[in-house]
Amino acid sequence: MPPRDVLVEWRLRAIEKSYAQAQSQASVDVGWLAFELRRSREALLKIMALAQDDAGSAELKRIRFVANDALGVYDPKDATTILEQSAEDEP
Repeated sequence: MPPRDVLVEWRLRAIEKSYAQAQSQASVDVGWLAFELRRSREALLKIMALAQDDAGSAELKRIRFVANDALGVYDPKDATTILEQSAEDEP
């Protein structure tokens, strides 16, 4: 089964497609909402990438964990393990 982020994109495309034929305000609203969702997900992905620059920082590991929780790029079990290890490494 594909990762959650891929499933979200597939579902979003299906919703857009189902509303695309309708010439209504709902169609326009769905298009706007899909655009905003993709833009927000892209911003979170960039935040995750920036937070990986300093792999040793516990704060940046938490940022990556929270962003991944919203995006579903990595398996949450792996992300939780990383977060727990960073907490153990803190003085």
